[in-house]
Amino acid sequence: MIHIVNGDVLGKKVKGINGDIIVWREMYDFGPLNSNWSNEELINNRATFFEDKHNIPSSLFIQNCHNQLNQLNKISREEEVVLWFEHDRYDQTMLMYILTQLSIQNFVNLSMVSVNSYPTIFPFYGLGQLNFEQLTNLFNQRVKITSKQVKEAVTGWNAYTSSNPKEIKKWITDEQHELPFLLETFIRHERYFPSALTGLNEIESLVLNTIAKKTCSFRDLYKSISPLLINDGLSDLHIAALLKELIKGENALLEIDGPLPAFEYNHLDPNLTISPNGENVLEGKENRLDLIGIDWWVGGVHLKHLI
Repeated sequence: MIHIVNGDVLGKKVKGINGDIIVWREMYDFGPLNSNWSNEELINNRATFFEDKHNIPSSLFIQNCHNQLNQLNKISREEEVVLWFEHDRYDQTMLMYILTQLSIQNFVNLSMVSVNSYPTIFPFYGLGQLNFEQLTNLFNQRVKITSKQVKEAVTGWNAYTSSNPKEIKKWITDEQHELPFLLETFIRHERYFPSALTGLNEIESLVLNTIAKKTCSFRDLYKSISPLLINDGLSDLHIAALLKELIKGENALLEIDGPLPAFEYNHLDPNLTISPNGENVLEGKENRLDLIGIDWWVGGVHLKHLI
C-alpha cells in the first residue's frame, strides 16, 4: 500500500498506518501551467517562476519534481494507492495533477481520504490538524476512486491548465461531477481572475481592504484573512507572492518596511500600509493594470499587461 499525502506535517502523522508514504510538495494553485506542455516543460517553467517569486533554487525545485515522478513510476500496479487530500483549492489542484499522472500510467487500484470537516474540529483547515487516531479512523473509512472520478480529474486538469479561460466555464457546465470537492474548487478558481474595474482579483481586493483598515504586519494580515479563505488553502508564501506583485514600481499599491517571507525566510514579518494608489484602485478611480501592470498566471491563463 502506498499513501500519497500533501505536505510533511501529514506525512509524519500517517506514519504507522500500513504502507509506504510519498509526500507531494508542489503548489499547483498558482504559477505557470499549460495543457500542451510535457512534464519536463512544466517542471522547468515552474522552476523558473518559483525561483523568481520565492527564491526557491530552480535546481532544488526540479530535483524535487523529478523525485516525485520517479516514486510514482516505481509503484507496482498491484499496490493500493491511497490519496489523502482535503477540500481546499490547494489540495484539489494537486489531486487533479496526481490522478492525471496515475491515469496515464493505468493505475486502477486507487482510494482516497478526502474530507472538508471532522467532528470536534472547528474551524477545519485540513488533515494536518488531526491526530493519529483520527487519521486512522478516516483511513478505515477510505473510499474507492471510480473511473468516472478519474475522468473528471483528468478533464479538470486539462481545463484548469488551458490557456483559454472559457474552458473553465465549459468544464463546470458540461462535466459530470463525481469528486466531492472539485466543482467547488473550479467555482472558486474564477475568483482569481482580475476585475475589469480595478484590475484586482478577489483575494487581492480582500488583502488591500484589510490593510486599508489599519497598518498591519504580514503575520497579522495572514491570520486575519485565513479564516475567510478556508476553502482556498492559501499558504503564507502564496500570499507573500501576491503582495510582492502589488509593491512593484513607483506606483505601488502598498508600502512596506522590509522584505516579505520567501523560501527559507518564513520568519520575516514586515509592516504593510496601503498607498494612495492602492486606495484609488479600491475606490475604482484607478486600475491596477494601468499603475503596475500584471505578469501572473491563473491556472493555464497567463495574465500579462506590462507598463
